[in-house]
Amino acid sequence: MLGGFDAVYIYYVDGDASTESILEFLEDYSRFYAKYGFDENDKGIFMCSGKIDRRIFNKLKKVIIKDKDVLSTIQTKILPRVTVIRERRIVEEEKIKEKITEREIVRRRVAEERISVRRLLNKIRKFRPPRRPKKEKELENMLISYLQAFYDVKTQITYERARIDAKIGNTGIEIKYNPSSSDFDRLYGQVEKYLKYLDNVIVVISSEKSEELINSFKKRLKERDWLNERVFVITL
Repeated sequence: MLGGFDAVYIYYVDGDASTESILEFLEDYSRFYAKYGFDENDKGIFMCSGKIDRRIFNKLKKVIIKDKDVLSTIQTKILPRVTVIRERRIVEEEKIKEKITEREIVRRRVAEERISVRRLLNKIRKFRPPRRPKKEKELENMLISYLQAFYDVKTQITYERARIDAKIGNTGIEIKYNPSSSDFDRLYGQVEKYLKYLDNVIVVISSEKSEELINSFKKRLKERDWLNERVFVITL
């Protein structure tokens, strides 16, 4: 953790920043951003102990990185000479982390994400099915496949004979496709069981029907002080 952000990618140059070092930083960070699912709370910081030609830096940044979300997370920082040794240790630590196997890196990020339900919710809200699902299992497979790019996802976990579709850390995910009134009644009972074992439950609903059933379900959750506290409802 650095500066209060969830994840920080640091590139350090001992001395003046060259065009080559700026290019390498921008290319490396854009790959990390995409590969590990960075968002607006993460940062890419280009550090040096000398000078940075900000005109060149900004020009290269706009040429190489087209995504405005990525651009907004990039910062530059010039370090005082007295802090170079301390900051170099940070960079060396980053290089060591890069040598760890990809699986271990993903697991480390999952451990951080486990306490951030907000970020998981944002990831699900960004999900767009690649095609229109015809049944619940198809939607379930699409969403789980999408989430596996960012998290270690466990599936079909049973709690008191109720089986939840997916679990990330200690947060469960239940997926419903065009649920009926009786489906919502059954879902309420399932959620009640899940909360005995899980910290949070995210209910993902894809429905072409009236919002009345969804609103009624939310009302029942709110009466138990669960809504947006331990239970979150996302409609696709």
